Amino acid sequence: MASAAYMRDYRKKNPDKMKAIDLKKRFGITLEEYNFLLDKQNGVCAICSEPEKRRDHRTKKPRALAVDHNHDTGEIRGLLCTDCNTGLGLLQDDPELLKLALSYLEEGA
Repeated sequence: MASAAYMRDYRKKNPDKMKAIDLKKRFGITLEEYNFLLDKQNGVCAICSEPEKRRDHRTKKPRALAVDHNHDTGEIRGLLCTDCNTGLGLLQDDPELLKLALSYLEEGA
């Protein structure tokens, strides 16, 4: 079994390989498919049209956009920034909750 230090070093030296493994395992897509979506969205979030603002706490580099998917079907919807992805998740990907939140914001304007 590989040591934790070895694996940490391997991940650091092979970030694309590790990202490819993670994407395939978690979402069933290749790194090329992720990069295609990223290019299609011009490198910005599918909701707010902004680049990722959050930074990785270890590397201090901007995080990659998150793969947004339908949790029931597994279908990929697009790539989102951390804030938009978290917002959808906290509202349980529920269109009715999103509509209620929109109404609430519009009424308070």
